[in-house]
Amino acid sequence: MGTTWMNKILNSLLHEFNDEGKLIPEVVDKRSEIPNRLGQTYPEGTYPTRQEHEQDSLGIFTRVPNGKGKEAHAIIFGNFVLEDLVGQPHPRIFATHLFGREFLPRKLFDDEGTEGTGKLIVVARNLKDAMCSLHNFRGLPQDGWIGNEHGPGTFARYVMLNGKCPNAFGNAFEWLKQSNDAVLSIGNKRALVVYYESLILDFSGQLQRINDFLELGTLTDAKARAIEEACALKSMQSAEGGARYKWTTRKGGIGKWTNAPLTKEQWEEFDRVFNQVLGDAEIADPLRFFQCESVLGLPELPLGGCDLDTDPRTWEPYLLVMLRDGMIVPDPYFRLSGNVDSGYLTEFKYNKPQLSFGVCNSDGSPRYHLFVSESCPLASSVSAARTLLGLENMISMDVADGESGAGLVFLNGCSCAPWKDSGEPFWLYSVYQLSKPTATTRITAPVLWDTVEQKIVSNDAWEILKLMSREAEQSDLISYNDALGVILKEGLFPGEQMEAIENMYSDLSSSIFIVEAAGLESIAKAGENLGHVSDSFDSILTKLQELDDLLGKRRFLSGHNLTGIDIFFAMFLFRFDACYTPLFGISNHKAFIGSILKGDSYPNLKGYSRELYRELKSTLKIQGLRQIFRLPNAILFTRQAIHSIDANLPSASEPIPDLNQIVASLEEPATGRPKGTPAKTSNAAPKIVRDGMAMPFWVRDDTMKLYRDLDLRDDDIILSSGVKMGTTWVTKILNSLLFDFDDDGKTTSAYMDDSFPNRLGQTYPDALFPSREVEEHEMATKDEEFVKRMKMLKTSFGDFVFDDLLNQPSPRLFSSHLCGKNLLPKKLFDGWEDDDDCAVNGHGEKVGTANEGRGRLIVVIRNLKDTLVSLHHFRGVPKDGWYGNEHGPGSFARAIDVENCPNAFGSSFMWVKRSGEAVDAISPERALVLQYEELKLDFDTQLQRINDFLGLPKLTDAKAKAVAAECAAKSMKGKTGGRFKMIIRKGMVGDWQNYLDDERWEKFDRVFDKVLGGVDIAEPLRQYQCKESLDEIVAAQEKL
Repeated sequence: MGTTWMNKILNSLLHEFNDEGKLIPEVVDKRSEIPNRLGQTYPEGTYPTRQEHEQDSLGIFTRVPNGKGKEAHAIIFGNFVLEDLVGQPHPRIFATHLFGREFLPRKLFDDEGTEGTGKLIVVARNLKDAMCSLHNFRGLPQDGWIGNEHGPGTFARYVMLNGKCPNAFGNAFEWLKQSNDAVLSIGNKRALVVYYESLILDFSGQLQRINDFLELGTLTDAKARAIEEACALKSMQSAEGGARYKWTTRKGGIGKWTNAPLTKEQWEEFDRVFNQVLGDAEIADPLRFFQCESVLGLPELPLGGCDLDTDPRTWEPYLLVMLRDGMIVPDPYFRLSGNVDSGYLTEFKYNKPQLSFGVCNSDGSPRYHLFVSESCPLASSVSAARTLLGLENMISMDVADGESGAGLVFLNGCSCAPWKDSGEPFWLYSVYQLSKPTATTRITAPVLWDTVEQKIVSNDAWEILKLMSREAEQSDLISYNDALGVILKEGLFPGEQMEAIENMYSDLSSSIFIVEAAGLESIAKAGENLGHVSDSFDSILTKLQELDDLLGKRRFLSGHNLTGIDIFFAMFLFRFDACYTPLFGISNHKAFIGSILKGDSYPNLKGYSRELYRELKSTLKIQGLRQIFRLPNAILFTRQAIHSIDANLPSASEPIPDLNQIVASLEEPATGRPKGTPAKTSNAAPKIVRDGMAMPFWVRDDTMKLYRDLDLRDDDIILSSGVKMGTTWVTKILNSLLFDFDDDGKTTSAYMDDSFPNRLGQTYPDALFPSREVEEHEMATKDEEFVKRMKMLKTSFGDFVFDDLLNQPSPRLFSSHLCGKNLLPKKLFDGWEDDDDCAVNGHGEKVGTANEGRGRLIVVIRNLKDTLVSLHHFRGVPKDGWYGNEHGPGSFARAIDVENCPNAFGSSFMWVKRSGEAVDAISPERALVLQYEELKLDFDTQLQRINDFLGLPKLTDAKAKAVAAECAAKSMKGKTGGRFKMIIRKGMVGDWQNYLDDERWEKFDRVFDKVLGGVDIAEPLRQYQCKESLDEIVAAQEKL
């Protein structure tokens, strides 16, 4: 079973190699002087003392002909006695074929309150290969495999029980059974089972496991590599002491037994003996996998080959398995002697807090890969979320074809590294083994796999959902995704609802997992009185009624928008009628009031299921739901295999729910559902769009054209300022500087003169009637709502029309939120052409000369985080809040919706970008960029900049002080306060730090970089959008 190999491994690990992987000379030089160093020295094969050895007091050596007994004994065990074994350097190794409590040292075991000492390592091997190795040991036996005149034969001897087996150390089945009892008696702290097969398949992992068991500290890579090389079969047979190793080592390998000339019936008899003796022995569980010629219970059809009528109960049954210490074993969940519990589920999470799903491998394939199964609602929810979040190109995926005797199988192989392109069936256990070779876990899906690290990122469906949602949100993949008829601006886990979603998941998942466990127990212990199972069914049926009532008031579980909890619950609902109700016997429960989809017992759950199915069905392979009906056969088959129960498997004659009827119900319209946040309404493109930018309701095409075609004068001032970036303030500054104060700082006759536009607040050209005539006509002929709106606008912008803007005293001021080359007056830009200046050539094409731009442009910008906060509070907090509700997507989501932002004048990111393009298209002496923060922190300097840009006379100190006092926020609010108060708030720099969390601001920064990276006018804003640089700035502001 590997005694010689393990002895070599232990000596190498304990005594022969240092941490650098070098042999220790003083140890190597004394190999021949110490037992077990050049091959094992069995204590049962040695005399107690040197004297007895020399005298051969028991006549052991005389049993060898030609007087070579001592020589033969030395070749096999070395020239040692028991005293030499006892006197070995610590830690001592005692290698033997002796076994069980009867033969092993008594003090190894706890006894009558005395705690045992020492450690036990048992080496086990699948008994079919062990039998074949024994058959070929030291030449073929005379009685062959099946017996002759010389004896019963290797096979017959091997399966003899009850002390009848003549082989040395008796029957291997009984040897293993007593070794199992010894291990259980000692406990896993002082007992370790190492499997020959696991050493072959994962030597490094098992070496680490042995190292840890022996508590040897850190095993260095150099030492591990040296030991693996020294313990290779060729190395052992060619090294010092090779003669002894050659005598006890042969081919090794796994599955050689399939070449033995034994019949199917003989191997079946072998299996019966194995189960008879070792059915309940945990030590034997990992051996079963290697004693099967092929994996049992493979799906007869790939998932894609199944349809809604496929009945998988007719397929070959499979063994229910899991991994224990990296080895495939029957799942103890279903042992006759065991309790049904949900243990043995290891959550795989490795320390990689920031995943970037967009990263590809060198061959262009995605770095991250999903393994899912349609038979599992958790895995199905992850598969659906991958599609909804737009991650198909960032995360590759394989869907299992079903269960088998080695767990979930992909019949045509898998598509990700390092297993792709094999063309052979692939099992999910390989993923778990490669990630953690000694894993003890159920082999569950979903699994999120990192092809670079070759580790499992997570096998927790809820955790994977959150990872994918966060990545999609950060990558802006879902910012404009309306696929579900709802807004997914915050992914599937909106921050404002996160706590509520987590609480709901904890409550709902607990109810579902309890009913699944109860359902399995009802199958596994059919016929028994299981009162607690009935209680579990009571619980889930009560929960369904509660949720039906809840969904009569809400469109989704968490309220207005679809979240991760809805996808999770939907996958359960799709299975309730199709799987759980009939399979677990819920339909026979006293509290069962009817199905969800085929009656009216749960009208709101039915409508909710239909609505979600309509949107999720493209992500489903719903025929996979039926595979759960293989489970009863698998449970009984597993018990048959372990316990040799003679029982018939359940018949497939009993009907199971018709998936065609269930799908037909799901396809019906979802009527009477509460309204949530519909797509293309609160987050749809606004009704008024100009140049791809959302416009407020007041925008008029006739006035916009007049403004666009404005015949600019050289001294005209075009003020273009973003919403909540300081428009009102800078309009006041310009009026104060141009008209309101003289050089002595005294007010002029124009001060507070409201007969002209822009004097008591800005007057937007885009909000005005073209002329009084048009105003009078429309106010007299349009409906009451229109008249009401226009009167409200006059309160905001003054009683003016566009003609009044044209008739302002020079320099004329045109103040608006309009921006960019396509919305500002075209004669502002160099190279403009006018139809009146163009002639027409013979081809009907306009030709003419380009003109120089006129007028001056002042652009006002502000850091976009403070802009967002100011806009959020403008005229009261918006109904949809920061994160969205039934009224809309929320301020944050709207702000980062760069392409479809429904806010008036669109996305602030795009506003700054277009303004930068406009500034670049004008000669520097005619364009000035003012930064709100600089005005706040150093008003005097910025006032001088404006004065110089406008070509005004020298700015006196008296005038500068007067303008500064006039333009202070308190002063502005006190002057004709109605208009100013409505649009002036705190005006703080860095106020954004008091709102939202770091994760959202980080996303905001990513949008900023994506849209405004390389835009010159945007670069100065960064310092005010970074917490680290704001401390000094805010301190300076407070001093001012």
